[in-house]
Amino acid sequence: MQILDTQEKIDVLSGCGPLKVWSVVVTILGDMCTTPDDRIGGKLLTALAGRMGVTAQAVRVAVHRLRADGWIESEKAGRESLYGLSGHGWTETQAVRPVIYSGAMPTPGEPWLIVAPPHLSAADFTARLPATAIGLGPRTALVETPPTAPDTDMLLARARPDHIPGWLVDLLADGELRSEYDRLGACTRRAMAGPRPDNLLDSTVLRLLILHHWRRLRLRHGALPDMLLQSKWEGARARRAVAEALEVFPRPALPELAAAQEDATPD
Repeated sequence: MQILDTQEKIDVLSGCGPLKVWSVVVTILGDMCTTPDDRIGGKLLTALAGRMGVTAQAVRVAVHRLRADGWIESEKAGRESLYGLSGHGWTETQAVRPVIYSGAMPTPGEPWLIVAPPHLSAADFTARLPATAIGLGPRTALVETPPTAPDTDMLLARARPDHIPGWLVDLLADGELRSEYDRLGACTRRAMAGPRPDNLLDSTVLRLLILHHWRRLRLRHGALPDMLLQSKWEGARARRAVAEALEVFPRPALPELAAAQEDATPD
């Protein structure tokens, strides 16, 4: 494998998938703010996003949108704006933290099969399913856990597949998702090859880019692909690469990172 320099690693990761600016800002705040009271200076936020190829104007627009949507808060410290997660943003971020940061594969689970009665329309059946359900047919689906208040007209049974046929693999994780995970794993391994950057800002940007792409992919699906496919699919391989990368590029303390950004700013 060719060893890339730091800028080439950043370029590889930046091109690994879409960088929606509002989502990048959420990734930065979600990773860097480890308590509800943590705040990131506007200069540091702009510097981190700028190393990813995001303009200062795009950051300002994204911050305005996230503030209007109730995701982030801002306050003044002298002439600089400080940004942090709002109560709502903190709650939403904490809710998915176990999903995003868990490097371990979940233990093999036994999803549940739900079959609706013929008199229930397919649309009504779909409306009753959780967002993470996998539809197998017009009135049949797999769910991670049984409903807390199951409808007595529904057939509910544990699914214990000894063999996962190809058509079910495609329903659990379509070809596009598996391809994106495969690309993320490859880009992450390239970013980890060779020495770690001496510059703390660059090391943090590599961490955030990897985390951003992992987060946007992992939040597109529930636990069913991991429960059934386990280590056999691209998402599991990407998980291992990302978990290793988060150790290679550890989260810095905010004061240390802010100091590094100040040192890197020309007078």
